Parts: sequence; structure tokens; C-alpha cells
Amino acid sequence: MQYILFFISIIFVLFLPGYALLLAVFGKSKIISSLEKFLFSFGLSVVSVDFIFFLYSKLNWPITRPSSIAGIAVFTLACSIIYEIRKRKETALGEENELFNFSQKQFILIALFIFLAFFLKTAFISGSILPSSTDMGHHMYWTKWMMENHQLPTYEGMPDYIIGEHIVFSVIGMLTGLDIFSAFPVIILNFVNIIGILVVFVLTLRIFKDKNVAIFTLFFLGALFAVSSPQSKYVATGVLGNILGNFLMPLIFYFYFRGIEILFSEGLTNEAKKLSALAIFTNFGLFYTHHLTSFIFLFVFFLTVIVFLISNWKESKTIAKSFLKLFFSPKVLGIFILGLFFFFYIFTPNYVNPAAVSTAVGTPEKSTRVGLSLDNIKSTVGEARFALGFLGLALLILSYKKKNFGYALLASWTVMIFVMSSQPQWLLVNLPSARIGNYLSYPLAILSAYGFCYLFLQKDKNENGFLFKTAFGLVLVFVLIGGITDSVNAFKKPDNAVELAQTFDSSQYLAGKVDDSDMVLKDHNYIAGDVWMKSFFMRGYKYPLSRGYFKRYEDLTNPREMCTLQMISTPASAEAQTCFSETGTDFIMVNPNFDNAQFLKLTNFDKIYSAKDVVIFYRK
Repeated sequence: MQYILFFISIIFVLFLPGYALLLAVFGKSKIISSLEKFLFSFGLSVVSVDFIFFLYSKLNWPITRPSSIAGIAVFTLACSIIYEIRKRKETALGEENELFNFSQKQFILIALFIFLAFFLKTAFISGSILPSSTDMGHHMYWTKWMMENHQLPTYEGMPDYIIGEHIVFSVIGMLTGLDIFSAFPVIILNFVNIIGILVVFVLTLRIFKDKNVAIFTLFFLGALFAVSSPQSKYVATGVLGNILGNFLMPLIFYFYFRGIEILFSEGLTNEAKKLSALAIFTNFGLFYTHHLTSFIFLFVFFLTVIVFLISNWKESKTIAKSFLKLFFSPKVLGIFILGLFFFFYIFTPNYVNPAAVSTAVGTPEKSTRVGLSLDNIKSTVGEARFALGFLGLALLILSYKKKNFGYALLASWTVMIFVMSSQPQWLLVNLPSARIGNYLSYPLAILSAYGFCYLFLQKDKNENGFLFKTAFGLVLVFVLIGGITDSVNAFKKPDNAVELAQTFDSSQYLAGKVDDSDMVLKDHNYIAGDVWMKSFFMRGYKYPLSRGYFKRYEDLTNPREMCTLQMISTPASAEAQTCFSETGTDFIMVNPNFDNAQFLKLTNFDKIYSAKDVVIFYRK
């Protein structure tokens, strides 16, 4: 029954608000197709629900099950009323776009590629569904915190987390009563990932006006490399921000592209203004959802505008004036001002502070931030997709069409992320290079499809030629081997349920024993799913203390405290004794297969819990 309620909640939280908003904005206009309305409703729902609860926070209203239902219902009803009023005054505008009328063969290919994407992704996460991943454990702590405290968390001053990552999960958790230890967070992330791929599909279709390129984009992004980061690997490990960011960023690109495309083809119409206003609305939603994606978006968008103006240099002044007229139109400027008002006066993200900015901007300081090699990038995005993607980029540049904002967008999307991940010092980017490099997957998939179709599916090709068929077959085999091998290699053995059960049982046992004067220390190296322990105690994000990976204590570029290491590794040492006194640590959770003897030989430690892979010592 809970999971029936779960799927109803997904419709209520993740579909209805966005769909009602689209109806209110566009009325009977068919400028956006039915398929697009369906897909975009999910992204706009995420943003709309976030803004509803930012307002709740400002008004100090509790976020409970009744208030969540009321807020979403009122927003949806208000948008529906606006639509009904407009519907009576308007006639249907336009016809369903011919781009979305697919032949039987094309439809079969689309269905096949979507099925393969769903099958591969579901098969992969089925082996990772148990709550063991580190990132998911961190995120679900804040989700549970919001569910229990009925307000938005402040994240204890940490800029690493942004509230837009957690609101939807918390609301669905409250509505359904499902526990964070269930499968529902992974199911939502997998769903968002698949919808995001379909958004890329329609973006590609709109840019190239070529159904084959869009269909093969599904092939390169959904069917092949369906598991590699930032897709199912990130779903399984709970990298919420990247999954949501890679969903919202293509959606924002779509709205900007369509608005500017209409601006230059039809003039400053209401449709161009509405699409641009939605782009800015979704843009602010992204700023509240993931700082890394927002950071990358700003760089990509800036380069896109520069490339577009330079490529249309002779008309650049006219184009700039058109941009300004569009921006300063009441609809667009109004949404921009409202977004700024929310951003600075209603709910300001944690990362908007000098300390957080200084950690992201400047000369790269760590080895993980100095840039990826070409081999690293090939490994990240897949060799086949890398080769065809940059071939597609070269062909795109050679066939560049003036006043086509989509071409400038695709080229900038690829080039900027490539530079940010390989040469971050050029742009003073001080962020993990591998995380940035993963964002290449989406634009390279589009360009791979474009390059592939340009070479083999143009009508003027001699489809009966032996050489042509041979080349087509060799390239297809190369791509299939690369993409499928990548997915197969990514599959891992299912999580050890026995080890996790011991971790959770010991955590539940200890959570019933400790009081406010107790401090717990656990080991992150050898205890399965240890990050999830904090969700049993719910006494702060940094509770219990944790001995981190050993290499972190040896990192000279980022010196760490040594107490968490010494209290487990050498509990009898003078340094450890000082640490015990300073931190008040009296419970130690370790794996007896690695850390046991050093406590057993000490008379002031008693073993109070024992299992094969987890033991708890009490310091007298």
C-alpha cells in the first residue's frame, strides 16, 4: 500500500505542479508539444515545490504532511484557474509540430533505446539498492532531519549541501511514510535520470530538426554508457546534486534556445518572452539545487553568448539589442527580479559566502583539481563517444549556421567543460576535475549522434556501396563494444547484506544506550555503510565522530585533525588519551577483523556488543 501511495505522491509532487504551470503560461498554445509538456513538467515541479517551501521557511510555517499537501495543491489549483480563465479567451494557437510525428521504424527505435536504458539502469541499481553508499547516507541524513524537524535545514553552516537537493525527497517521504532506508530515494533518482535523458532527446530534436540525430542521441546517452558516471553509478551512490543538475541544465538550455530561436525567426513575440522567463525561473531553481552544475552552467552560457555574437559579428549590435529588448520585457525582467528577491531576501543558499567562493575559485590546490589528462577524459566519457563526439564537434563547426543559437550552445557546452576539466588553471577553477569531466557525457552524446548521422545517414550517401556499408558496420561495432563493455565493467557484486545488517543492528542498539553526554567514534575504513549510522542517532551531521580514510591523514595540502585516527589506531598512546579527554569519546565502533587487539589488552575498555564485522567498546 505504501508504494501505491509512493507512485501517487510522485505524480502529485513531481508532475502536477509543473504541468499546471505550463498550462498557465502557454494556455492553448502548441508551441510546446504534448511530449515536451509531459517531460518538462517534472523539472518545473522540482523548482516550483522548492520555491513553495522557501516561502514556508520565510513565514516560519512548519513543513508537515498537511502543509505540504496544501501548499502544492494551492499552487496547482491557482495555475489551473489561470489556465481556465485564459482558455475561455483564447483559441488554440498553432499545430502539433511535425518534428514529433515519427514513422513506425523510428518509433520502434525510440522504444527500443528507452527500454535498453531502463533495463540496464534498473539492472545495475538492483545490485546497489541497499542503503550503503556514502553520498546517499549523507544526503538522507538531511532528508530525515527535515522530515523530523518540519523545517528546512541550515546544514550547520556547511556550504557543501544545498536545500534543493533534499526538499522533494523529504516531501515524498512525509507524504508516504516511507523510511529513508527503503528503496524510494534510488527509485526517484533513477526516474529523474531517465527523464533527463529524454529532455536531451527533445533538445537535440529542436536544435537539429533531424529525427535521426535525436534518436541516435538516445542510443549514445541512454542505451550505451547507461551505467557510467554521471548516470546509474551516480544514481546508485546517491549523488543527488549531479543527477538533478544534469536534468535541469539541459531543460534550461532548451528554454533559452527556443526563446532565442523564436526571437530571431518571428520577432519579440509573447512566446519568446514566456520561454525566456521559464528559462530564468528554472535557472534560479538550478542555483538552489546544485552549486557545481550552476557554476558550470554560468561558464557555458557565457561562452555561448560570446560565440554566438562573434559568429554573427556583422549583426552583433542588432543581436545584442534584440537580447536586451527580450531581457527587459516585463515578463522576463519580472521573473528575474522575483528570482533575485527570493535568492537574497527569502532564502539564500549556504554557498553564497566568501569562504565558499574562495574554495571554488582560484589556482587549483589539490592533485584531484589540477586537470584530467586526455586518457582520463576518454576513460570518463568512453573512448567511442569521445572519438565520435569530437568528430561531431568538428563537423558542427564546419557546417555552422549563423543565427543558430543551438549550434553555438552545443559547441560551447563541449569546449567549456573540456577546458574546465583538463585545464582548470586557465579559468581559475578550483574544483574536482573528475566531477567536472563527467558533465562532458551529455554534449558528447549529442555530438556523437550528429557525427554518426552526418557520416552514414545523409540522403545523398550511396547506401548500396560496399565501402559505405563496411565503414558503417565497423564504426557501429566499435561503438557497441565500447559502450556495452563500459556498462558491463561497471556492474559490481551486490552489497553484502549481512555486513550492513550488522552495522544497522549495532547502530540501533547503541542509539538506545547513549545520552547527551556520550560521544561515539566509528571507523569509515572497514565498517559497511557506516555513514548511515548518523541517521540512527540524529544528533548532528558530525555525530558520531569518524576515522576517515588513512590517506586523508597523510595529505600535506589539507592537514586534518589526528584524534579520530589515534583514538582507534593507538588508543593507549598519550596523544590518544588527550583526545579521549578533549572529545569525551566513550564508545568505539570498529571492525574486529582489523581493529580489536589494541582494545582487548586495555583494562579500561569493555566490549559491549560483538558481531562478526562490528564490535563496540565502552571506555570506562
